[in-house]
Amino acid sequence: MRIERVRVEGFRLLQDVEIILEGNSTVIVGRNNSGKTSFTEIFDRFTGETGARFRLEDFSPLQRERFFNAKKLREKAAKPEDVLAALPTISLTLTIRYDSTAPSLGPLSPFVIDLDVDSTTAIVRVEYQATLATLHTLLDVPPTPEGVEPKNHFFRSLRDTLAKAYAIHVFAIDPTDDTNRRDFEGTATLAALLQCNFVRAQRTLDHAKHGDADVIGKLLSALFKTASTPTAAAVDQDLAAKLKASVEDIERGIQGNFDEMLKKLLPAMEVLGFPSLNDTELRPETSLNVEALLSDHTKVVYTGTDGVHLPEGYNGLGTRNLIYMLLQLESYHKAYRAKANRPATHLIFVEEPEAHLHPQMQEVFISQLNAAIRKLSASYPEEAAWNVQFVITTHSPHVANAASFEAVRYFLNESPSQANARQTKVKDFKKGMSSISPDDQNFLHQYMTLTKCDLYFADKAIMVEGTTERLLMPRLCELVDRSLDDKHKLARQYVTCVEVGGAYAHIFYPLLDFLELKTLVVTDLDSTKPVEKQNKKGKTITTWDKCPVAEGERTSNAAIKEWFRPEDTEGKDDWQITPAELVAKTAEEKQSGYRRIAYQIAEKPGTNVCARSYEDALVLANPDRFEWPKEQDEATEAWEIAQGLAKADTALRFAIREKEWVVPRYIQEGLAWLSEPPPPPAQNVEAPVKEEAV
Repeated sequence: MRIERVRVEGFRLLQDVEIILEGNSTVIVGRNNSGKTSFTEIFDRFTGETGARFRLEDFSPLQRERFFNAKKLREKAAKPEDVLAALPTISLTLTIRYDSTAPSLGPLSPFVIDLDVDSTTAIVRVEYQATLATLHTLLDVPPTPEGVEPKNHFFRSLRDTLAKAYAIHVFAIDPTDDTNRRDFEGTATLAALLQCNFVRAQRTLDHAKHGDADVIGKLLSALFKTASTPTAAAVDQDLAAKLKASVEDIERGIQGNFDEMLKKLLPAMEVLGFPSLNDTELRPETSLNVEALLSDHTKVVYTGTDGVHLPEGYNGLGTRNLIYMLLQLESYHKAYRAKANRPATHLIFVEEPEAHLHPQMQEVFISQLNAAIRKLSASYPEEAAWNVQFVITTHSPHVANAASFEAVRYFLNESPSQANARQTKVKDFKKGMSSISPDDQNFLHQYMTLTKCDLYFADKAIMVEGTTERLLMPRLCELVDRSLDDKHKLARQYVTCVEVGGAYAHIFYPLLDFLELKTLVVTDLDSTKPVEKQNKKGKTITTWDKCPVAEGERTSNAAIKEWFRPEDTEGKDDWQITPAELVAKTAEEKQSGYRRIAYQIAEKPGTNVCARSYEDALVLANPDRFEWPKEQDEATEAWEIAQGLAKADTALRFAIREKEWVVPRYIQEGLAWLSEPPPPPAQNVEAPVKEEAV
């Protein structure tokens, strides 16, 4: 059995989100402060590994307003039931999938309350809520002092009374009838049902600061404690017993001559002159505790070739971090095996596994994690496999792109209409990417993996066609920033630049819409005209060759064609659009939801002098930087000058050597658009990807 989906309501930025969990590993990605840690923390609050309690700040902004509304109802003498219903709650709902043919459902049995023999799901709900008996404790506050805002005074009092009035409640919900519920007293049933463990992002491995240099060695104490329990595996119990016996042998030896020598250090009581102590004798007795020995006096060292073994703290943080995580997983695994009644499922959260790991380690982390599960389960061949699910939160493109699209959950921090109230939207790739063909999904996944693409974590993105634009983009952004106010400068925003090529950019459109990522697609107009040629067999054929825009009849750019393609031409390769039509497009027509496309336009408004590619646009924007024979019109001459420019050399020249130059107009306008805040969700054009509600 496994947790199939999780719903969180009312907790911090997670106002109301639902997440489908994979059977093995689910990867949560997103920008900073998008709610990833909150998803981990709510499990910690409810399962109580750290004993942390809920605080007023844990209620989402929209939920906190309900405290004040409930207070107003109480002041109006409303029914206590109505006041209670108005108070906010924090809830965690788990949908668990099980095998109905299993001989026993174990700890899940109390939560299966439906009568449908074909049902294979159980719903567990955990709430942090108030009760009728505690309403007065929560809502009856002292009078507001003069000069203090009433709402602020009320919320200040809530900080003290919340823990007294609220408590955790667990109950089961019938999946076929949500009005049929079964309440449980306390949280014992939840603890028996679900084991939650956490591999934290802050692992205190840096001994040079405030961390403990021997944290790995201290894990031995936890492993010994687990192995000593009566329900542990026989081989583990046997090993623990041998360790204890060995320590007892040492203890008996110490209590001989060693203790007699220690006794000589103690003064005789009669020397002190107290009458009642003259007949009292002190003697030392040394006792050894296995757990204390392992925790405080046992260290892990790394074997040296010359017999000098290196202390734990002498190894690199990356190696120690990986070893520490593996030992933590082993301790959690043994704790799971050692329970007399094993939980129905085991959930382990791994925060930021990329800490101190080099990129190659990050890329193989998830696959090695799944391999570790199989290897640890193999240690117990007579028992069922380890029933564990991992939830991995990460900021690393290497970790995120190594996971399949189906395993990725994207946390998006959006601002609703209410002022200063942010909340998280969860984008489930398994559902949201279903309209993209498998071939395109494979291309996107492979491309993002190969290029270490960080679209998941950027605030905004720029997609460029070639190497020239990619090399020059930092310099282009710097030049455009000079015309922007400080608030909107691109240098103050996390903007990622992705080189995709004109032939592939359109494949990213559904992904960008799904991510709701404000993106500028910079590409080339790529005008072509028909030219009759003879092939090798002497037959006359028509080819479409590149040419100046004024002579062009088509564009060869797939990104542009797909952008403006009418719906009734989907799948038709013969649909075309002329360069003249493209040049006439308005800024509004070049924008679609969070995306905008930028291609060459007339450098001087009102003229028909237009470039075909970035190079001739650069020539037209900076005529004083190039030699002009002045034999033809500007556009044609710029196009021919561009043919003689080496792309890489030109990019480096204008990125490094040239200090003051003009950004081509189409890029200037595009980057200025990108610098502005994204449009509110309600104003977005509907994305082509249809996503189920989450």
